[in-house]
Amino acid sequence: MDSLALTSAVAFTASLALTAAVRAAARRWGIVDKPDGRRKLHGRPVPLWGGVAVYGATVLGLLATGFGAGATEKYTELCTAWMLAAGFVCLVGSIDDRFDLSARVKLLLQIVSVLPIVLMGYYVDRIVAFGYPIELGWLGVPLTILWLLGCINALNLIDGMDGLASIVGLSTAAMLGVIAVGEGHPHVAAMAFILAASLAGFLVYNLPPASIFLGDSGSMVIGLSVGLLGIQGTLKTSATLAITAPVVVMTLPMFDIVAALVRRRLTGRRFDAPDRRHIHHRLLERGWTPWQVLCLLGALCLTMGGAATAATIFRLDALAWIAAITLIVLMVRLRLFGHHEFALVKLAVLRTLRTYSGYVGSLMRRPDARRMDKPIVPEKPSGDETYSDQRKAA
Repeated sequence: MDSLALTSAVAFTASLALTAAVRAAARRWGIVDKPDGRRKLHGRPVPLWGGVAVYGATVLGLLATGFGAGATEKYTELCTAWMLAAGFVCLVGSIDDRFDLSARVKLLLQIVSVLPIVLMGYYVDRIVAFGYPIELGWLGVPLTILWLLGCINALNLIDGMDGLASIVGLSTAAMLGVIAVGEGHPHVAAMAFILAASLAGFLVYNLPPASIFLGDSGSMVIGLSVGLLGIQGTLKTSATLAITAPVVVMTLPMFDIVAALVRRRLTGRRFDAPDRRHIHHRLLERGWTPWQVLCLLGALCLTMGGAATAATIFRLDALAWIAAITLIVLMVRLRLFGHHEFALVKLAVLRTLRTYSGYVGSLMRRPDARRMDKPIVPEKPSGDETYSDQRKAA
């Protein structure tokens, strides 16, 4: 424990120094985020590449632990996989911060970045939900990749306000570290606490008003890291994942990305089209200050982390899921976030039902219409008598 505290202090101090150096370099080289009066409303150009400092500080903290007594074979392998994947995604994000890559290219490079993790054996082929195991087999590989991509983009999308992605990443990493300790994975806990310390050092510069932004280089590194920590910190065996804890811990960022996908799909916009409808934008529009938004969302992340931790300790998955569902329902019901997307879904469902009912109704009316269109012809009498002979006889 003493060595972990020492290496966390190393990561924190390194983050303070590296962030100052990266900020100066980004400003000198023109790697800045300029306000545009629409989505980017900060008052002045702010340096990017904060993720380079976070990645570098985390690497130094991990190496310091490796040189100490806390290094094990599991720790070394996990650090190697993380350094390769996070280093590549940090490079991709840094290039995107400078040249603004297209969404398709960025997604392709994100997939490439998570491949080292899967190729080194860090994937799930069996999950446990509510005590029931589900065998995934070969599906575990693409599902692990999808989980990591979801985490990367969830943190990327939520990074729209000073300090927000850093706060979410710090609180999530810390809670995943606590869960890893409880589950007997000290090597995962060490990485989680070192990442949290690096983000704490970066937050000194990133709190409102921020003097440096994470940029895509930082938000994607955080997303990849919490995704990996989520699946490794809650493993029951080498490849059996208790799915509740990582999903519930990521409730808030995942809720935001799902709402964004629904909103853009139902309004006819591209999935990669930026907007100001994310959770922090909604709260700011209601008159909340940036500090109030940070405190609320940070507290909610800690609450979800606490629920996931309690569910893991007491083996009560239902407790964590109830907490996550309650959070989502309350946010929609109180019109804090998600009510607009819920209304869009309701409209789409009603429109689909009307279309379907109209189609079914037209099918049911079609035989009657054909019978009405046919001319009525008098029935020919039987026998040798004609119709006119019958009338005369009458």
